[in-house]
Amino acid sequence: MRRTHTILIALLLLAAAPVALAGIRYTAVTSTEGGGGNQETTVDAWVDGAAAKVVFRESASPMLEEGNYVVTKDGGKTLYLVNPKEKTYAEWNLDAMLQMVGNMMQAMGPMLNFQVDNVEVKELGSGPGPAMHGLATTHAKFHTTYDMKIKVLGMGRTNHVESDQEIWSTQELGDPALGIWLRKEQPTGFEQLDKLVKAEMDKVRGFPLKSVTRTTTTGQKGKREQTTVSTMEVTELDRSASIPASTFEIPEGYTQSEAMVPQQEGEQKEDRNPFHKLFGGG
Repeated sequence: MRRTHTILIALLLLAAAPVALAGIRYTAVTSTEGGGGNQETTVDAWVDGAAAKVVFRESASPMLEEGNYVVTKDGGKTLYLVNPKEKTYAEWNLDAMLQMVGNMMQAMGPMLNFQVDNVEVKELGSGPGPAMHGLATTHAKFHTTYDMKIKVLGMGRTNHVESDQEIWSTQELGDPALGIWLRKEQPTGFEQLDKLVKAEMDKVRGFPLKSVTRTTTTGQKGKREQTTVSTMEVTELDRSASIPASTFEIPEGYTQSEAMVPQQEGEQKEDRNPFHKLFGGG
């Protein structure tokens, strides 16, 4: 009887212990060269199905301090930015923030006005790419051009922008929450440009393991202004990582602060998809 009692206690303790999930752990590095300096952001991420946690190990953005992290449990429909130093968290919606900035720039009237015209996005081709982290990849190339018109107090100039992007993506990873960071396009806040870019990028299936974007901005009369090269690459990938279920929980005692971007009038909460449809593809 005592032995049976001991076994029952052991089973109850085991059931109460945090469950370790078999999921994905990866490290990704994003670097930008040119445009007045070099920047680099490194993240460590844990993913299991619709749950993900992305920790900023090194960040080039003052908004995303080192040690802060983004967490979701529903594939990114609801996403929170957590600050362990301050023990706070806030609902995070990067796309809405960028859209708001774009709207503000376009609404400043005669003082400052931005306009994007002549947008063209082309897929230059795709085919099998090299294996990365033991996964088969597809290599795709895109070319985007547009004119950016800028007016300050009625005086304006037009810059021509050309962007060449290469993407190496895999369809052998299916966890939807991978998309909160591994994405194929970055929103700009200009609806016409973002819509056309997304339409082309959606042709690439799966999640990117590497992408390289070279952007050249040319001023009036052919004067070259600047060239920037942005690279995102998954440098480490473990597809059988042991992940405690608590990884995706906001710690007890943390207080919720104001959402990073207020909900717009008439906007449904379930439609507020942070990081532009979860930073990734489908």
